[in-house]
Amino acid sequence: MPAYASNAAPSGPVIARQSGNLPTCAQRIVSLDDLSTEILVSLGMAPRAAANLDSYRRYVDLHADLLKDSQPLGSPQQPDLEALVRLQPDLIVGVSYLHAPLFDRLRRIAPTLLFQVSLTPGSPDGVDIGAAMLQTLGRMTGREDVARRVLASSAVAVRQARAAIAGKGLAGTPVVPFYPLSREGTFIVSNDQSMIAALMNRLDVTNPWRLASGHALHRRIGVRDIASRTDLTALFVGGQEGAPLFKTPLWQALPVALARRFAFLPHPYWTFGGPESVARLAGQVAEAVRAMPGAGR
Repeated sequence: MPAYASNAAPSGPVIARQSGNLPTCAQRIVSLDDLSTEILVSLGMAPRAAANLDSYRRYVDLHADLLKDSQPLGSPQQPDLEALVRLQPDLIVGVSYLHAPLFDRLRRIAPTLLFQVSLTPGSPDGVDIGAAMLQTLGRMTGREDVARRVLASSAVAVRQARAAIAGKGLAGTPVVPFYPLSREGTFIVSNDQSMIAALMNRLDVTNPWRLASGHALHRRIGVRDIASRTDLTALFVGGQEGAPLFKTPLWQALPVALARRFAFLPHPYWTFGGPESVARLAGQVAEAVRAMPGAGR
């Protein structure tokens, strides 16, 4: 049985709701969302159960081998509460924007900790949230050393991406991650609080279309906007290199295409993630920038 101590309860801007009797060394933990699952497996912990298991394996896929015995809990929005009762976990972990309405029911099942994941400008962004979650759960599980190693590795990857951008002469220029809507011929940029935008904001580049909104996760950018920026470098997230848009004369006539200052980041997970997701994205950014024949010329 884990020890419980209310005076050991975590605090800070990333904590949204918490039970008063959180464990000091939790072992039987269940996760209600992909971000919490990533944090747990980054610490080397196999959650007793997890929501959204199939989606995690498909889109995040970090340390998915640790999930082979984890029980599925259904969707993050409607986790299987009856299964939670049967599992008798030491700790339930989730995020406020999905699970705040369930908090009272969850805390009656087991000690519950909900992290604050917010689009509010000025709140911890998508990089800081994951780091804080890792540190918090590292302390609560006796794995602080693991958390420090993961954070250090992530910081190295970010520095290497910044160096790759500087090495191509792109520091201080617009280097923007987009998700292309091929059928519409438009492009999505993500909120500043998202993981991909928060990462890019640490790489000494600019974004003419930054989105600082507490209510909108994305905004759409038209082809005319793209065409107006002759200095643009575009990074397309989600493995979209096969999209029909990029074979059209319209795309091929744009300055960014003519200069060959674009690349595709293969991984489809970029909205929110932990330090290992940040490191993976940073590595993809660095590799893509280094391979651009048109960059920095």
